[in-house]
Amino acid sequence: MTPERPITGEATPPASDRQVVYLQPAFPPSYEEDEIDLLELWGVVWSGRWLIAGLTFLATAAAVLVSLYVLPVIYRSEAVLAPVEKEQGGIGALSGLVGSLPLPISLPGGGKSEHILAFLNSRTLRERLIAKYDLLPVLYKDIWDAERKAWKVEDPDKAPTLIKALQAKALDSFFSVSQDKKSGLVTIAWQGEDPAWCAEMLRRVIHELQFFLENEYVTDARREREFVEQQLAKATAELEYWERQVPTEELTLGKITRERLAAQTVYTELRKQLELAKISEARENITFKVLDPPFVPERKYKPKRALIVALTAVTTLFLAIFLVFIRHAVQNARRRTGETEENKGAPQAVDA
Repeated sequence: MTPERPITGEATPPASDRQVVYLQPAFPPSYEEDEIDLLELWGVVWSGRWLIAGLTFLATAAAVLVSLYVLPVIYRSEAVLAPVEKEQGGIGALSGLVGSLPLPISLPGGGKSEHILAFLNSRTLRERLIAKYDLLPVLYKDIWDAERKAWKVEDPDKAPTLIKALQAKALDSFFSVSQDKKSGLVTIAWQGEDPAWCAEMLRRVIHELQFFLENEYVTDARREREFVEQQLAKATAELEYWERQVPTEELTLGKITRERLAAQTVYTELRKQLELAKISEARENITFKVLDPPFVPERKYKPKRALIVALTAVTTLFLAIFLVFIRHAVQNARRRTGETEENKGAPQAVDA
């Protein structure tokens, strides 16, 4: 049996006549409101034009005042040094031959600029400059009383010392060293508020470098020359001793002659070795030429006022625009929150 349909007052419409009803939310999706509109963005910027202009003007004016009246004027003097490479006879020719071979073979010699750079960057040089030329009042001028010639500190233990200056690398803000990898030229620079003092300090640095290379730097050839000199002094004393001897019953003339000839031979060979050692030492000596001597600068090195003012203006402009957009976003968020609370609970419309 077919089940009976319930009897109602209205006839059921056919399936073809049925309508599909969609329920739409009271508000459109938020992504439709978040589409980028250039005109709207320009309107936001234009609405905050006075804030942007004001912040940019104040920051730029502050940068101008600081660069003119607060930052000290710094001058920079430079000097260029060229290490002198001396060819070591046959070793130089052999180096050229070995250089053409695909083998990792190295010969002694070369690398003289590395010794110069090592001394210029050493703590020894900085210690000498600070102690010899009394640079502590210059490095710590903020706490130095020039009239009383004393430090402006209550605790004597807090007063600057040579060791503290070396550990803090206080001299690095004044003195710098660099080298061109291609040409091998070494550039030294000194910067400070007094242009004449900058040039004078570079001359002192060059003098200290020259004194170190001529008197303190010890090469292998110098050690060999000093050893030969010591042996030559002994051989000279030995030769003079046998030349003063006279024949006796125990010391015959033949023995004196043999010892004197032996001492003479040793003395002659050592004299030759000494001359060769001097030549070798001269070849290994590290020297340099001052291509560009220190000069007294006439133009300031920093502060670069135009660059400071330009960077401040551009940075402040972008920050101000960013603040304007943040303010606009906060205002929109508050407005949306208020509208949502007002329309909360409103019935949704149904289209039949």
